[in-house]
Amino acid sequence: MVDERIKQGLYSLSIATNASEVVEAWLMMGESTEDKSSIISLDNYHKSVYPSELNKLINNTDSHFIPYFETDKLYFIDDELLIETFNNGEKDTTFGLDYSIMLDTNYASYIHTFVSRDYSALNNEIFTTIDLLIRNNFNYDHIFYMIENYKNSFVNIEGEDEKTKRDKKTKLYLNLVSLELFKSINRAEYIETGKLQYEITANEAQLLADQIFNGIFNSSYAEEGMDYFLRIQRYMVLFIVGIMQIKFESKTTVHKKVQKLFDFSTNVVGMYFDREFVIAHKYFTTQGDVKILNKINKGMDPAKVRQIIENIAWDFSVPRIMERQLVIGGKGRYFIPFFLSNDQNLRELLRLFKVKGIIYGKSNDFFIPFTKIVTQGYFEAHNCDVEAYFTEEALAHRAATYANNKDSLSQVIEREFEKLVGILGS
Repeated sequence: MVDERIKQGLYSLSIATNASEVVEAWLMMGESTEDKSSIISLDNYHKSVYPSELNKLINNTDSHFIPYFETDKLYFIDDELLIETFNNGEKDTTFGLDYSIMLDTNYASYIHTFVSRDYSALNNEIFTTIDLLIRNNFNYDHIFYMIENYKNSFVNIEGEDEKTKRDKKTKLYLNLVSLELFKSINRAEYIETGKLQYEITANEAQLLADQIFNGIFNSSYAEEGMDYFLRIQRYMVLFIVGIMQIKFESKTTVHKKVQKLFDFSTNVVGMYFDREFVIAHKYFTTQGDVKILNKINKGMDPAKVRQIIENIAWDFSVPRIMERQLVIGGKGRYFIPFFLSNDQNLRELLRLFKVKGIIYGKSNDFFIPFTKIVTQGYFEAHNCDVEAYFTEEALAHRAATYANNKDSLSQVIEREFEKLVGILGS
């Protein structure tokens, strides 16, 4: 359960426009802010914290670079930082910031193609983006690529032979080798001559890829760590199945559809997803606003429907994986995630829920992203009465459903997917 003071503080942070309002909201939360931090984008704040070249790219509406926060004017706060700022008086308080651009599977493959010098296989837009990655020396990582491909390469898939599994692991490994080579490109030489010169050998790249591969996939913590992300994706699968059931089972008002989705969340999923409920409402209201969900229609082959939902669920998981990395942090005091994708539908999806800020625990998995209008306020503004779904009784009901489903999630997904197949086939 979220502390009531945190709830009140979140509302105040969501409407804050300047630094003094953030500090006031933070102090109002009292000792409930212990061991917590927050990052908030502010309308009336002058400091951009993004690298200038990256900021230019982000502000291009067709950019493949997607920020987590709605603006670059970010304010940072935690108890220790507040004390430091107070003690420094008129002097600036400085601290380290880190950021990274997460690559999706497609971009990991594009970089492998680029390193292999098969330029004809890359269109101009992708080639230009890769060129910018090198010229601007941006920080990037392959954690999302590794997570997305863990299930395909390491989890047993029914009917898949050993050769297919080996081939998938080999492809993943070779992409990692290419990513390590790509990171070592002599930037100055590339800018001056356009030639690729690596500062490590192919053998050194393989050794680095081995360390990453074994550290993520073969360590004692690998299964537990990857299962965390897999469960996010599995819950997204179940939630999307519910959205599709409601969308296609009958024609009714948007308000009724939202209520049905809350019932599905309470009685079947056992969890409430703030971001995804807003996106579902937009989809129920105007299908064209959520193009990524328009791929599913009546009369489709069930196997194709399943594959589409699996893929969409990974796209829905992107912000939550970004949040997890933000909480874990990097080399600086605060960490800011970005995402890189050429999938226009995914980019549009990520921009549907504009994150004003996030409050999170420094030593646990607690985090709550928030928008300028908190979700209950959002639904009230759209004439959807959802108050009954946030009572103590409703919260307890969801928690009980979650506990019952925790060890049988796969069976619940199969049951609900079969219901969806029946609806789509009717």
